[in-house]
Amino acid sequence: MFKSPGWRAGVIALAFAASASMMGVAQAQTPTKLVSAQPAPNSNVSSPQAILLKFSEQISKPLSSITLTDARANTVATMQMPAPDAQSLSLMPNQTLAPGQYTISWTAVGPDGHKETGTYHFTVK
Repeated sequence: MFKSPGWRAGVIALAFAASASMMGVAQAQTPTKLVSAQPAPNSNVSSPQAILLKFSEQISKPLSSITLTDARANTVATMQMPAPDAQSLSLMPNQTLAPGQYTISWTAVGPDGHKETGTYHFTVK
């Protein structure tokens, strides 16, 4: 079988390209993480005027959401607010929150379409 002098270089280049491609796929699947929240998880606060969540990367706002529920798992009425940047979601309760524990549930969809979800609690004193 005849092999050209550059066949090894071609095989090495092909292996390198496949490896780089796989690294790109791994990076594209990096989870979108919650990096900060107001009110903070497990905090004791006065009734918040707004809820602000910031994520580790830009999110698809039409596909991402926040839900606020009370201690009985009833959804609390809220209004979506403009967020300060492409990595954040914000909402405002429609009324002053009564004392008690609340749960924030969130869904964040990253630019690659990868969806992450999470929940945390805070208490209104």
